[in-house]
Amino acid sequence: MFEQRLAKRTKHLKKFAKKWPTDAFRVYDRDIPEYPWTVDFYGDHLLLQYFETRTSEGQTETIPDICAELLEIPKKNVHLKVRRRRSGTQHEKLAAKKLEFEVFEDDHKFLVNLDDYIDTGLFLDHRNMRREAARLVKEHPSRRPDVLNLFSYTGAFSVWCAAAGAKVTSVDLSNTYQDWAERNFKLNKLDPAKHLFERSDATRWLPQARVKDAYDLIILDPPTWSRSKRMDTDFDIQRDHVFLLKHCVRLLRPGGTLLFSTNLTSFKLDKENSPMELEETTQWSVPEDFRSGIHRSFKGTK
Repeated sequence: MFEQRLAKRTKHLKKFAKKWPTDAFRVYDRDIPEYPWTVDFYGDHLLLQYFETRTSEGQTETIPDICAELLEIPKKNVHLKVRRRRSGTQHEKLAAKKLEFEVFEDDHKFLVNLDDYIDTGLFLDHRNMRREAARLVKEHPSRRPDVLNLFSYTGAFSVWCAAAGAKVTSVDLSNTYQDWAERNFKLNKLDPAKHLFERSDATRWLPQARVKDAYDLIILDPPTWSRSKRMDTDFDIQRDHVFLLKHCVRLLRPGGTLLFSTNLTSFKLDKENSPMELEETTQWSVPEDFRSGIHRSFKGTK
């Protein structure tokens, strides 16, 4: 049952990926409840993630070999992660194999690491949103629009926007990910010195930003929950999203656009207290290779 589903989806989604084009895409997304796995291609590597349940014990012994054989990937290029329900920061460090390699989306290249962290360095489900952000930059009447990327992680949105012609400010608390973002810029022949990389907690940076009406596009993709040693308090997207939105609107220029997304699928937008009208865009932002529950997204214009 698992093998048939995986083979069918892979055949279809390889055509989808070639057309997009990208070599980083998902081919199995917990389609069958008895097989709680995700299977992602990253170039000629596979990332298998097992979402542990009591009824699926023992699958880690067999599924990796099945995937390697069926998808014709060398076993040394198959990476396994076991996801357990527990608390922790979004991008927690796991190991230190330091195996990095390149994948691509359209004309852009990104460094990924499938072993050392919970996440890989590239959120595949935001692929459509990255393309939309670049489209907004290209179609903006300003010659070089200003873009703010909050919780910027490894800078994938920033690369897309910079390549489209924007001056980008990327805000992230992690030195590791800001360094990673700068390497992604260099990989795409973009000069990091022509952009800003703010090593700061976005929840503190936003209210302290003294500029007003400074950005033509703001990308807001916060974690669902976060608690870092360098943060004064914890962060909860359901509780804190209005606070973030108010400060984003303050920093947006008239006519500027906000792209907002969250991986909290139970998220409820506080429309009564929201400082701007937001249109839900989840219907087009979730790509074909992902199930509908991967994220929620919204778009608004000041």
